[in-house]
Amino acid sequence: MKTKESYNQDVLKLIQIKYGYSYDYIRKSIRGDRLGDVSNTIKAEYNKLNDEARKAIMMYSKKL
Repeated sequence: MKTKESYNQDVLKLIQIKYGYSYDYIRKSIRGDRLGDVSNTIKAEYNKLNDEARKAIMMYSKKL
């Protein structure tokens, strides 16, 4: 049984604003269904922003 992967919606929104592509195209790029320079850039940027968001959440939760 496959599970539906969830993506950080805030990061998706930032990438959509920056590049202007649809959320569907962005998700497919992250999954690797789309190939090309733009798709690779989107995937790398999503991973970077998502990692930074997780770090920020962890730092904030440690302060509580």
